[in-house]
Amino acid sequence: MFMKAAKKIFVILVFSCLLTALTSCHKTCVCYGYNGGEYSYTQEDLDARGKTCSGMAYLGSRQHYSVCNWE
Repeated sequence: MFMKAAKKIFVILVFSCLLTALTSCHKTCVCYGYNGGEYSYTQEDLDARGKTCSGMAYLGSRQHYSVCNWE
């Protein structure tokens, strides 16, 4: 009896993880400028620039945005 319940729980957890993985792929990197503006970048934009989301705060050698986070 315990094994059947454990298998059901396992299947539900695996399905939930797959569903989460498939639906969370569309996040965007949002950077907040010092002027109050918000600037969004896709993963493709970041790849083209050779940057990570957190690395977008620095463009060149100076800090361009106050903070960049995935949303």
